[in-house]
Amino acid sequence: MATLAAFTLMVLTAVAGGPAATVRPLEGESIKGKVAQLSATKVVVETSTGPRELPTSQIMWLEWPVTPPLEKPSVWLELLDGSRLDARSFTTSGGQVRIELAGGHMIELPTRAIHTVRFRLQEKPELAVQWREITSSMATGDMVVMRRTSMRTIEEGENEPRTVTEFALDQLEGTLLDVTPDSVWFEVDGNKVPVRREKLEGLVYFHPAKREFSQPVCKLLDAGGSSWLLRDVRLAGGRIEATSLGGVTLEFPLTAVARVDFSVGNIAFLTDLEADLPGGESPKSFQPGGMTYKFNQLLKVRSGPPPGASHFRIGGQQYDKGQTLHGATKLVYRVPEGFRSFRAVAGVDDVFMSPGRFDLVILGDGKELLRQEFPLEGPRRGLPIDLDVRQVRRITIALETASGQDIGDQLDLCEARLTK
Repeated sequence: MATLAAFTLMVLTAVAGGPAATVRPLEGESIKGKVAQLSATKVVVETSTGPRELPTSQIMWLEWPVTPPLEKPSVWLELLDGSRLDARSFTTSGGQVRIELAGGHMIELPTRAIHTVRFRLQEKPELAVQWREITSSMATGDMVVMRRTSMRTIEEGENEPRTVTEFALDQLEGTLLDVTPDSVWFEVDGNKVPVRREKLEGLVYFHPAKREFSQPVCKLLDAGGSSWLLRDVRLAGGRIEATSLGGVTLEFPLTAVARVDFSVGNIAFLTDLEADLPGGESPKSFQPGGMTYKFNQLLKVRSGPPPGASHFRIGGQQYDKGQTLHGATKLVYRVPEGFRSFRAVAGVDDVFMSPGRFDLVILGDGKELLRQEFPLEGPRRGLPIDLDVRQVRRITIALETASGQDIGDQLDLCEARLTK
């Protein structure tokens, strides 16, 4: 396997001893303190009661407090090894890429490390689907991807006709040359032409041979939002030193690292998976005709805390990751090969003062694995869930109303994950 030319990301300032971290283990409560040691196999944390050593196999992630950059990214890159970069600028010259990350750091790497470059967010679902289809297609050359806009008139019976704007993506194969701040030089049929970047949705780089990468030991998220899949990581002199799957050498001060995530490859969070059957919209509508904001916006599945809440909180216990489900919810997920259990904590969020009564039902290939009525009897608390899914191909999560009205049927499904 060809190895990428390594580059080093240098930041000159670092805080002696580093900021305090929060370590989230697979089981039990979080641990807070300064990280004294960090490697691919273990973490040592200095706590108020003394040092704590944990193998990384028992850790979800380590987090440090960071200040997000004020300037938003305008370019999004995916590398061949699966790393994803949020950037402010992107140019190429002579097969080398120069990138300013959203955090403000400048990096360089070869174009052979890049899979895709996006100049626009896929804010429309239909365009997101088309982008995935284009970037995964069997191309025979590099591609420039353009957004096409068209207008269509819809007849609405006795009402006035309505004009709608429709968007679609088109791609053109050729050879990508240099990329400047304003243009992309592209060779097609022997002609070299500049294409204005403002007209492009993105770029797809062609790679004739598929490269194989090892499983990552962890994923590093920097303060600017970029995520790097790593084959090695260590703490040295108040800095995180790491090597990506593609052979990229990284060096960050702890003040520039948001999270080192050891769950990658061993844990699949539902919030990171795409449901085979998304749900959450109410089958009934009580929507007044003149209202612009739709009730279904309140009732749909949220990959975040309930409306009005900054965190998930059940019985005073805070959770950072999860989904908010409504009574009309039915979600179906494929269980990736090799995953053995489904774990989560379910409960009614503290923000709901008068919740309805409903059942949480979990099915494995149509067979009922769990049925639990909510709210639970007694003081408000979370329900730990641990189900064996070794023989399950699809897992279904549904809320079934018990009172005949589902307006108050709201459930937090926190840290829902499939584990190996």
